[in-house]
Amino acid sequence: MTHARAAAALIAEANPDILVLQEIENGRTLEFLNDQFADPYPCIYISKLRHSSGENEKLNLALLSRLRPGQVRQLSFSNLAGVGRPTRGTLSADFDLGGGAKLLVYDIHLKSNFGEAPRNQAQRAIALHHIAADAVSENLRNLPASTSALILGDTNVDPDSDAFAADPSLEPLAGSYVDLWRGRPIAERTTIPTRQPGETGDPLMVFPPAAFDRVFASKNLAGDGPWRVSPPQAIQKGTDTANNLTPPGLNGHVSDHYLVYVDLTRNPDYIPPAPTWP
Repeated sequence: MTHARAAAALIAEANPDILVLQEIENGRTLEFLNDQFADPYPCIYISKLRHSSGENEKLNLALLSRLRPGQVRQLSFSNLAGVGRPTRGTLSADFDLGGGAKLLVYDIHLKSNFGEAPRNQAQRAIALHHIAADAVSENLRNLPASTSALILGDTNVDPDSDAFAADPSLEPLAGSYVDLWRGRPIAERTTIPTRQPGETGDPLMVFPPAAFDRVFASKNLAGDGPWRVSPPQAIQKGTDTANNLTPPGLNGHVSDHYLVYVDLTRNPDYIPPAPTWP
């Protein structure tokens, strides 16, 4: 109860119309969180991902929205073959923004850094290849509407950190998407802070602050499209950085990741393309 209330209070500070979450165990957990809001979200979705073994995934993806999506889809990677098969999948939703504009949202949680680095990098990159290909397909399906896309969530990579400077995981998005955290000072872009070990903690768990929770925007959102995306902001609270053993719900500890949000606003200078005639 304490954990859910504290999480809802943090989320309410940003008050997003569309909220994506990672590491949600099941629908009951999501519904309980939603009940903590003064104004619960009317649209609620959770993935039902499975491991390649068929076992249920406990780290599911979730979506809460005040806007009714046109459709919500789960893209699972469990049926892919090979050692580069990505973990988990993605939860995708599309929204009608009016005026012939559509928004695609992809909730992601890419492979962690535990295990062999080349395999981790391959799994992350392959996941993003599939997501980017799906966005292209949806874009074409929506024509002549103008489609924008946001791909956001825990990537387990921060290319502005020395440890990931040569990591190729995010390259599949480099051509068509803008990484909105890129180049920002670490004080601004910290989404996962350093947590110090407790009395019986493991000092090896201490790591520099990083921006693992990233927001990728299609170029029309960062340029001359009908909608514009703001720079991301992190609400840097809700993490007990003094003891990495503190469980959620104690000492104000909500999550080891900070909440990240962006705003979309109409582009007053947007000029719709002239219709083409056969």
